Amino acid sequence: MNIRKQSLIWAFSVVMLPGMLACSDSSKNELVGTLERERIELLAENDEPIVSRHVQDGQIVKTGDLILQQDPVRASARLAHAQAQRDQAAARLAELQRGPRIESIKETEARLAASQAQTKKTRSDLKRAQELFEQGLSSQAVLDQAESVFKTNAAEEVAVREFLAAQKQGTTSEELQQAAAALRAANAQVALAEVDLQRGRILSPVNGRIEKLLYQVGERPAPGATVAVILDNTRVYARVYVPEALRSRITPGKELQVRTDGVATPLNRVVRWVSADATFTPYFAWTEYDRSRLSYLAEIDLAGASELPSGLPLSVPVFELTAKQ
Repeated sequence: MNIRKQSLIWAFSVVMLPGMLACSDSSKNELVGTLERERIELLAENDEPIVSRHVQDGQIVKTGDLILQQDPVRASARLAHAQAQRDQAAARLAELQRGPRIESIKETEARLAASQAQTKKTRSDLKRAQELFEQGLSSQAVLDQAESVFKTNAAEEVAVREFLAAQKQGTTSEELQQAAAALRAANAQVALAEVDLQRGRILSPVNGRIEKLLYQVGERPAPGATVAVILDNTRVYARVYVPEALRSRITPGKELQVRTDGVATPLNRVVRWVSADATFTPYFAWTEYDRSRLSYLAEIDLAGASELPSGLPLSVPVFELTAKQ
């Protein structure tokens, strides 16, 4: 029984060996790989919960389409606060640029006249207090109080007079510069708040297909977490593996005929990139005997393949390689 099994195994090996060699030889006559698209991961930039999903897995989207919406309440409140501060800074700058109002100047002039009258009265009171003190009819305390009141009113008069002079002179250049800088800072805060609000709207950056939405409504993604994956439909390419024997013939710029199942007409496209390093092969295999087993990853840009699904197997016959004109 064991002898029979060994005989069958030997016979099977003899029959299959030519086929395996043929497959090995045929693999040297073509490049094989798959149709691919760039995978774009969309990240959450804040930790607000998801409040709505506007697409489904597998759906076609265009650039700018809304994918997910995070809760905008907090960001909207920050924006409203920043806008109020900006309006306040703008009003202050406009006030300084306009200068003091005529009504304010007249009010200060009236205050100055009242202060002058009060100073005149307290001066007279001080003079009478001095005369009474010299005649021995008043005490030193009364004289000191009259002198203090006079000096206080005189100082107030000087302050009002200086304030009136400043009003009539107008706003200084330094004040205008400070107010303008405050307004620029407020505008920057508004712009930052608007960006924070916009970041809660996860938009599609390209034309493509939704591969997967990773969060449901109500879930709260961490900042930096991937919330959706899009397959970029603006660049469809073939990812193939080049045997070591063909590496010298496959270079960027070469025109290839890419064949795939379900498409009768081959796609004539150009090699965009070939890896300089062998794929899945250790460096010590670069001997004369083993290096024929090396393979190199290459990418071929495709046109007219936007309707084909990603992952579709494809091949490139070696005898159809032509140099790009």
